[in-house]
Amino acid sequence: MRDVERIFRATATLYNKGQPHFSSSNLLVDNCLRLLGDSANYRHFGSFLGRPAVEYNVFEKQGEVSRPVRPDLFIENRQKLVSEQSRMIERLREGPTDWDDATVRQATRVIYTNVMSFACCIDLWKRSSRKTPGTFFEIYFAGLVPYLFTNAVLSKHISLPGISEDEEDKMEEAEGTEDGGSSVATDLVIARPDCENRIVIPLKITTRERIVQPFAHQRILDSAFGKGRYSSFLTCVSETQLDNKKKSVKQVCVPGTVKLFQRHLGQINGLYYCDVPQRYAAADMTSYLPVKEIGEIFRDFWQYFKN
Repeated sequence: MRDVERIFRATATLYNKGQPHFSSSNLLVDNCLRLLGDSANYRHFGSFLGRPAVEYNVFEKQGEVSRPVRPDLFIENRQKLVSEQSRMIERLREGPTDWDDATVRQATRVIYTNVMSFACCIDLWKRSSRKTPGTFFEIYFAGLVPYLFTNAVLSKHISLPGISEDEEDKMEEAEGTEDGGSSVATDLVIARPDCENRIVIPLKITTRERIVQPFAHQRILDSAFGKGRYSSFLTCVSETQLDNKKKSVKQVCVPGTVKLFQRHLGQINGLYYCDVPQRYAAADMTSYLPVKEIGEIFRDFWQYFKN
């Protein structure tokens, strides 16, 4: 685990300095998969009893278990992951306009495996570092963007023009502002020199905590710049939770809250998951906002800037 921690720190340092970090991310994931393969047992845990039912595994070490892992999405073999990620990168460079369902699913599996391999290591060897998997999700995803848009400018803050006291109060409540309400802090902003519009990407392992934030930020951005200038694509891994008593997996969702925020607080462009919760994929949710697997987000980014 020391090597994993050391490489993670080095990767985060490169990312924070704005330096190329994707190869370092790959090295980190390779070490995570090696550690899990050598020192943990990968076994079936239970099912999410939905329609259809979904099977989940866990990594286990000395009685400690990781978060639930979907074996149909997780690429256990390190060489296979390298191969599938290389193909995904090629397709990003070519442009995702003609991606079929198989290509979308391949991208979803690659992203899921990269993020979950690190997260499961944290679960087993560094459980107190709860925020670290989310940080790596941001770092890894940011490393993919230059392959899609070679001229992309990435940032994490949006400076605001003069705003009213009411809007500033809302920003403070959202707990994502700096400099006395003069900017919005998010996980990733994509700008292109040939387009005045911007993509905002809140990246979350799960939305169970602070689900209000992306919607509140969108409301502020719409108020400050007008609708359409900044568009949010909420990007997540899953909403799963182990039920140790029943040996099953729950999908913890708040569809009523999400619909309420989308209708009355701020309209985001879509909700993207590696492991799409079945409740959020239901028609009553998708009638309010698009809910898609994460591999589709690249097509939507491409189309957004094209328009």
